[in-house]
Amino acid sequence: MHAHRFYCRDIIAPKAQITGPEARHAASVMRLTQGQTVELFDGRGTLAKAQIEKISSKEVTCRIESLQTAEKPARPRIIIAASVPKADRFDLLIAKCTELGADRITPVIFERSVKQPKNPKAADRWRNITISAAKQCKRLFLPVIDKPLPLTKAISKLTVDYPASRILVGSLADNAKSLLKIKFDSRDVIAFIGPEGGLTDRENELLTGAGAKFVRITNTVLRVETAAIAFAAVLAATRGDLTTGY
Repeated sequence: MHAHRFYCRDIIAPKAQITGPEARHAASVMRLTQGQTVELFDGRGTLAKAQIEKISSKEVTCRIESLQTAEKPARPRIIIAASVPKADRFDLLIAKCTELGADRITPVIFERSVKQPKNPKAADRWRNITISAAKQCKRLFLPVIDKPLPLTKAISKLTVDYPASRILVGSLADNAKSLLKIKFDSRDVIAFIGPEGGLTDRENELLTGAGAKFVRITNTVLRVETAAIAFAAVLAATRGDLTTGY
């Protein structure tokens, strides 16, 4: 039986503490007890096996028994820059793109994006979703989750952070090439996914000016989260996740 895995921000021998929602989950949901073995990961490549010494819903103290640190894979990075859909659909997008190995998820505000009420706790919720997804899929590196950015700022920021990247945009235009026919190389890929209402002429011009290539996944109008998950799946398989592991 595999040991339960928990997120721990700082893993430093000989002991580490699980706090916050992870501690509550261990104590109140999983009902773990003193002496049980657990796995700890910090989202930055460190994985430890540890034994519980003290446990409560506020803090779990663990004695580290073994520790290993993985190097981040030297491979192209996948950046999903998606319009923010309404309700909890972006939560699903984050969870599934994390499972599929996306390295960064940027919420983008397009002109036709559904307006969202300001939520100061959204960043914490999104991070907790990435942690839960990473635990489920045994991923050691957490993706970067940006705060929502207008399209102009998202293009500027991402092209500065990934200067040699290939930029793709989901599209149903007649001249949009099938994503499956795109030949990928060693460059990072930024995939922009607009709202269901489509891009405006100005947004098309902005992305074209940034060197973006317009591609299609299907001939149907997809929900934002469906398109983002499909992009992440195809890009992950193309860069070799099926054979190299994470």
